[in-house]
Amino acid sequence: MVPAGYYKKYVILEELDQGFGVQGAPEGFARLEGNRNGIALTLQIKRLREGTAPYTVILVYEKNKEFGILRAGNLDVGLMNGNFRRNLDYEAIHSLGMAPGNIKYILIAAEHRERLFLPMVGICGRADVWDESIRQRLLKREVRKIEKFEKGNILSEESEKSIVENPGKNPDYSDKNKIDTLRLERKLSETFESIEPFLNPRQDYAWYKINDLAKLSNILFACNMKIPLFANPKILVGLFKYRHLIAGFYQSYSTKLNYFVLGIPAKDDSDGKPFENICRWVGVSNPEFGDMSGYWLVYINLTNGEFVS
Repeated sequence: MVPAGYYKKYVILEELDQGFGVQGAPEGFARLEGNRNGIALTLQIKRLREGTAPYTVILVYEKNKEFGILRAGNLDVGLMNGNFRRNLDYEAIHSLGMAPGNIKYILIAAEHRERLFLPMVGICGRADVWDESIRQRLLKREVRKIEKFEKGNILSEESEKSIVENPGKNPDYSDKNKIDTLRLERKLSETFESIEPFLNPRQDYAWYKINDLAKLSNILFACNMKIPLFANPKILVGLFKYRHLIAGFYQSYSTKLNYFVLGIPAKDDSDGKPFENICRWVGVSNPEFGDMSGYWLVYINLTNGEFVS
């Protein structure tokens, strides 16, 4: 006898936002098992790129002709395989108005501050299709200001907007908030792995592999370098797709000036410039990062805090 209230359903997970697969598009399935004790949710995924931040498993369910959202937990990813299992207690899901039969979508989300990517989606109803308005609902729930990491290093929304729209000049640069170059060099070397991303190493450059944008932003703000990294979607896309950025220092022997350099990986030089006309393309081949063929580099003068055009 099948126990009363027992429910079992398999849902195919398919690629939605591209760029998160390895050796092809990611694929997998979810299994929902419901009974009088609650819901057991299991996911198995293959060919999923390991993210710089955890992937989130999200359930979208129908509630009074509207959508409810439940973040069920983080997806464990290793060796291109993702696994997830969680038991959702009956009382908890009942209080939300959720039941196995009214779950509409199972999502794998890559959330990074106010940005949201959906690498995979499972559509539970055979006759249903993906509803893009779900993404907007998720974004509205998650939109928030860029965190301010140290008191006294706060950027107003007006200043952040000005930097994004006019990247050639830091509008509130002054002696009192001069970039702390020595601290910046020390914190980068303590926090990130030193690498040589290019085939022709040069002594006038020092590079670090950045795999955590929050840590980098924390360091930059603490050292009075005010670049709103999370406000630039092209930086986030490069980070999620290729699992890293590069950052470091360049010392010009001719001018004796020092520069902070940020490198954003991209497929090729036609792939959107993250800082428009102040970017410089440098090609490189590294099979570790899939179809990436180079970096968009942007330089910031450590003496006056200005972008170099």
